[in-house]
Amino acid sequence: METPAACEIERLPEDLLVHVISLTSPADAFRAAAVSRAFHAAADSDTVWSRFLPHDLPRFAKKELPRKPPSTKKGLFRRLSDEPVLLLHKFVRMQLDKATGAKCFTLSATALQIKHFSRAGNWVRVGSDFDNSKRGKRFLQAAKLGCLQGLDMRVKVQPKMLSQNTTYMAYMVFKLADWFYGLDFPFQEASFGVAGRESRRQVCLQGYVEEGDGADEPPRKHVLQSYQPRRDTIPPVDDVQFPRKKTDGWMEVELGEFHNEEGDGEISISLVQSAHGKCGLIVWGIELRSKQQG
Repeated sequence: METPAACEIERLPEDLLVHVISLTSPADAFRAAAVSRAFHAAADSDTVWSRFLPHDLPRFAKKELPRKPPSTKKGLFRRLSDEPVLLLHKFVRMQLDKATGAKCFTLSATALQIKHFSRAGNWVRVGSDFDNSKRGKRFLQAAKLGCLQGLDMRVKVQPKMLSQNTTYMAYMVFKLADWFYGLDFPFQEASFGVAGRESRRQVCLQGYVEEGDGADEPPRKHVLQSYQPRRDTIPPVDDVQFPRKKTDGWMEVELGEFHNEEGDGEISISLVQSAHGKCGLIVWGIELRSKQQG
């Protein structure tokens, strides 16, 4: 049964409701549809969802969208936010943030420039670790780096590819092989941003962070022991970024934060480590996610 307030809302012109809802966010519009019949009609209108859909959607790979696309703008938004779609060259996939409508991206390991790693190098299938639907062949394999002297991994992104006036977080998704060493210290150096305006992180890939048992207990950081015991002591890790374990058995580590503004130069993401022997890193890709504010 509708409340008296909802009944009063029913009397407002639909054009006014459409205008008000279009000034909010996709998350607010989804909630507004449950307020009343009038709000439902307004919140489902193409006018509202045309504002939430990016006007500069990239070109998608063939057959990523059904031959008969969604009949409404809201239906298209749902499709693009419910699961990722491959872009034309199939090295990158995109998904809309359901709360904000921002474009989020995953760059496959194939899209990364990894020094001393050949395209004909050691690739491993990710198997059933991921939901393989809409992943594309590029996302069904990960780069298994051999034993290296140093680590240098980079990728560049054009700012127009990302949503304007949006803060992004960059994460690398990876795992360690059964046999690994040298990924603890010296720490890896990560950066994300445009020249002169990058955020930088020190990263320890050979470890993980575990949430505290209570709200007042800080997260605990663990360094994993490799098959080659260290002879020196690892320095304090208070300001070092550690990976978090994902439910699918992989790990993700934050590489940096960047606010994308109109007119920014070429955006660079990198992860490097000095000339130091290391082995056992398996890289699936890098994810660019919009940062939730508040």
